[in-house]
Amino acid sequence: MLFVHFIPIIWGAYISLLDLDVFTLAQWTSAPFVGLGNFIRIFSGQFAVGQKYLRSIYTVIVYGLICIPVGYVIGLAVALLLNRNFVGRTLVRGLILLPYITPDSVAFNVWRFIFQARIGLVNKYLLKLGLIKEPLIWLVGDRALTAVIVASVWKGWPFACLILLAGLQGIPSELYEAAKIDGASPWQQFTQVTLPLLRPVTKTLLMLNVIWNFHAFNQFYILLGGSPGDAHVPSTFIMQEAFSNLHYGLGSAMAVCLMIVILILIAIYMRFKKGGVSYETF
Repeated sequence: MLFVHFIPIIWGAYISLLDLDVFTLAQWTSAPFVGLGNFIRIFSGQFAVGQKYLRSIYTVIVYGLICIPVGYVIGLAVALLLNRNFVGRTLVRGLILLPYITPDSVAFNVWRFIFQARIGLVNKYLLKLGLIKEPLIWLVGDRALTAVIVASVWKGWPFACLILLAGLQGIPSELYEAAKIDGASPWQQFTQVTLPLLRPVTKTLLMLNVIWNFHAFNQFYILLGGSPGDAHVPSTFIMQEAFSNLHYGLGSAMAVCLMIVILILIAIYMRFKKGGVSYETF
């Protein structure tokens, strides 16, 4: 535990206080100590690299605000269907997990092909439907984030479905029978029984998705070919600064900032996670 978790974190935090780059790496033990200098470069607003990093945080927030709710709604809708008895239910449950269990390298390369301007399926069908007059460039510029969001929702909603289905199966059927006796409509059963009892599961799912979205990397790096441009998120921007531009100290400072944000979110979750509803309260 010590070597796997704490030493790398402490080491990264220490490097964030150094002016460590390709010129000082050979003598890293004597690299200039700049204290909070790297953090000032990020947040002062006077340096382009800091502005781009803050822009990447904004991008990942927009990405999460769309991906998480859409994936949740799709996952919940499918989970409600799979919670019913029908022929082939076990097979369908297995099939819906295919997007989630497909390796990222395979899934996002397929989506990269789908979004190709000339031969991609998206432009092909948009042209057939008359929605566009010429092929759109999806993987560069303003549309790049849209392409990543679509691919990410496709990849992630089965996990939401799996978790929510487990939550649905933990709700006693007696509660629905009692609600029917009281004259509750299907919509009232959903809003007053199902959703409240899914709240603990929803909180956990939300927290996991927020953390995963904040360190999203594979979907952006694979889909956009390693150069996300305006669609940079913190993880891709940190990699660019640390391993492409060889600004190790600055890259470590950015990673520390990202870690602090995630720790704050976890602390908020731990503070409010006890607010769930259990069927014993009904």
